[in-house]
Amino acid sequence: MAAHDSFLAMILTNAKREEASSLTLVVDRDQPRIDMQLLDGSSRTLQAPPPEIMLKMIAGLEQGRMTYESSVFLVTVETVNVQRGVDNVVAHIASWMIEHR
Repeated sequence: MAAHDSFLAMILTNAKREEASSLTLVVDRDQPRIDMQLLDGSSRTLQAPPPEIMLKMIAGLEQGRMTYESSVFLVTVETVNVQRGVDNVVAHIASWMIEHR
């Protein structure tokens, strides 16, 4: 798995542990941000990788890459919506599954 794929799998695994209902990956004018929406309606911002890594993660999702696996777990993104603007790109991941091996 490429480094950006591993990073996305790790983010999704950690978000599932914290019972997140969705994740939003944003690169806005080269400023990366990850927002996690929790089941209680609150949100939290996670530390994001550099913009070039975030852009690779979002591009993979946009191209239909939905499965990320390692020797420990398999992550499957079920619902994602990617939007590109002039100065930004946003991926909203609404559902995903984690299988531990």
